[in-house]
Amino acid sequence: MSRRHTVVSGDTLNAISVRYLGSSLKWRKIVDVNPQLAGRRTASDGSPLIFPGDVLLIPDNITEKPAAPQIAQTVTLSENEQDVSIIIDGKRFTGFTSYEINLSYDSLDSFSFTAPYDVAVKDLKEAITPFAFKNCALYYSGQLLFKAYLLTPDPELTAEATEITLQGYPLCGVLNDCTVPPSMYPLEYFNATIRDIADPVAEVYGIRVLYPDGPGDPFIEVGAEANERVLSFLLKLAQQRMLLFTNDENGRLVFFKSRRQSAFMQLKEGDAPLVSITPHFNAQGFFSHITGHTRCDIFLDPLSFTYENNYLINRGIIRHEAILVHDADVMSDLENAVKAHAGRMFADCISFKAKCDTHLNGDGQLFRKGMTVCVNAPGAMISRQSNFTARNIKLLRDAKGKTTEIDLVLPGSFTGKLPEVLPWE
Repeated sequence: MSRRHTVVSGDTLNAISVRYLGSSLKWRKIVDVNPQLAGRRTASDGSPLIFPGDVLLIPDNITEKPAAPQIAQTVTLSENEQDVSIIIDGKRFTGFTSYEINLSYDSLDSFSFTAPYDVAVKDLKEAITPFAFKNCALYYSGQLLFKAYLLTPDPELTAEATEITLQGYPLCGVLNDCTVPPSMYPLEYFNATIRDIADPVAEVYGIRVLYPDGPGDPFIEVGAEANERVLSFLLKLAQQRMLLFTNDENGRLVFFKSRRQSAFMQLKEGDAPLVSITPHFNAQGFFSHITGHTRCDIFLDPLSFTYENNYLINRGIIRHEAILVHDADVMSDLENAVKAHAGRMFADCISFKAKCDTHLNGDGQLFRKGMTVCVNAPGAMISRQSNFTARNIKLLRDAKGKTTEIDLVLPGSFTGKLPEVLPWE
């Protein structure tokens, strides 16, 4: 969370940078989060002049290992089970009446907690100030799920009771809302990797980005629109490098490559903990050929690449889709972008929603995003034992008890490499 500094006589950006960020060379980071400084006269080192009375936002100084939150007290909101808790302002809030926690393999996590709202509970009232975007940390049975920003609370007053719903997303979720600050214009990058592009922008918002599989090859030339959300722009680049994105437990953004894992759990029709499983097929979004095109350019010839879906082609079914790929200057970039699009087509068109009556697998471990699930459910058109990837885990608790909804997709969905035999064959 950014701090504020009111400029007094004698202040310089260099001195303020040393005070808050530990180095005089980091003054540009302060400029990045204070666009009102743009256009001012500059000092000899290029930094804009500041004057007494100016109020400056100071970005967080990102550390390699985020500190664990310090808990001063526990506030119990009801007599309900205390399996989940959220730490805000050093206070642990628990006893929620219901909750929904989404853990996503190819997107960002989120949460929604509901509890009785008593305005006399001063600790809760102070913790949920609208538009404060407070840092918080979400725990399940003592296990950190992710560090987050608390979004605007949602109170509901009825004749029976007053409840409040707390919602939030991981710290890096700010990149899904915001654009690149004006101090970084023009948004053009040459021979830059996704790390070169993402790190400076993310740092403006106090976010660290991880690349466990590396950032991939550099892009010859890419650019973003001024009104384009940061994460939307980075996602397009990630797809050209066959990278997925999610957040880690510290709220950091992670770009990674999909890989197969050993089975984390098994589900069988008619056996616990499986309650139900439902297939979701989208025939209208399923294509035999996906052709990607680049824009015409006076310096480069347009490129095209076609991905072939052999499942339809082998059945004599022809369904074409064309897509326009920006920022792909070489064939390998275009090919990766088209394959990534095809992979998401498979994930969106062939999926299964499994509902379980627990949040844990047979070994007592919390379900995790990206886990491999082995399923045998002929009634749901899974006629042979098949492995799936958990695209999204939704942990739920309400008055009826605990359930988990697991969105399952075929292995290789995000790379376009499907199994040779599909579950219903």
